[in-house]
Amino acid sequence: MNSRIIAGLVLMLVVGLAAGYGANTMTSGTHVMTESMTATETTTMTPPATSTHTTVVNLDVIPDWGGATYDAFIIPSSVNGTLPKPGTNSTLPGPNDDNVTVPAGVPVRFVIVNLDTAVNMNFTGNASAEFTVYNDTAKGYVALHYGKGETLPKLLVGHTFTIPNLNVSIPLPPDTVVTFTYTFTTPGVYEYMCVAPCGLGMGVTGYMDGYVIVTH
Repeated sequence: MNSRIIAGLVLMLVVGLAAGYGANTMTSGTHVMTESMTATETTTMTPPATSTHTTVVNLDVIPDWGGATYDAFIIPSSVNGTLPKPGTNSTLPGPNDDNVTVPAGVPVRFVIVNLDTAVNMNFTGNASAEFTVYNDTAKGYVALHYGKGETLPKLLVGHTFTIPNLNVSIPLPPDTVVTFTYTFTTPGVYEYMCVAPCGLGMGVTGYMDGYVIVTH
C-alpha cells in the first residue's frame, strides 16, 4: 500500500513538472513570437525615406549644323543613341529630332553646352529663372551665377533657350555650359526656341526650336 502511494506521488510529481515545463515553454515561445511580430510590424509600418528626383536634360548648340548659318539644338548622340542628319551648304537641313520628354512635378535640370562662338545679341532684362554660366577660362571653369529676377544688362549671347508659353528665357553666351533647373507643373507640349538672330536655323523645325513634352 505504501509503495503504491509512493508510486502515485512520484507519478503526480513527474506529470506536474512536465506540465509546468510545457507551460513555461509555450509562454516563452509566445513571448518570442510576440517580439518577432512586433519587430516585423514596426519595420513594415515605418514609411520609406522620401527623396526628390531630378531629371537631367542634355542639349548641345552646334553652329552650322545644317550648313552655313543653320545652327541647331542637338540631343547628344550618347544620350539617345542616334545621330542627327545635317545638310550641306547647298541643301536644306535633314531631319533632326531634338524633342525631350520630362515628367510633371519633378525638377528638371537642363545642361546646355553652347559650342557656338558667335555673338548675336545683347541679352537685356531680368533672369526668368535661376541659372549658372560656366566659362572655360585657361582650362579652369569659372561659374557665373544669376538669381531669378536679377537684372542682366547687355549680356553678350549667341543663342537663348526660350519657352514662350512659360515666360522662360535663358541666355546662352558663346562657348559656355549653362545649367538651370525648372519644374513643369502642368502636362502638355511646350515649344522651345532660340530668339537670338542666329540665322536660317531659326525657321527650320527641329533646329533652333523643339518641344518639351511634359507627361503625367
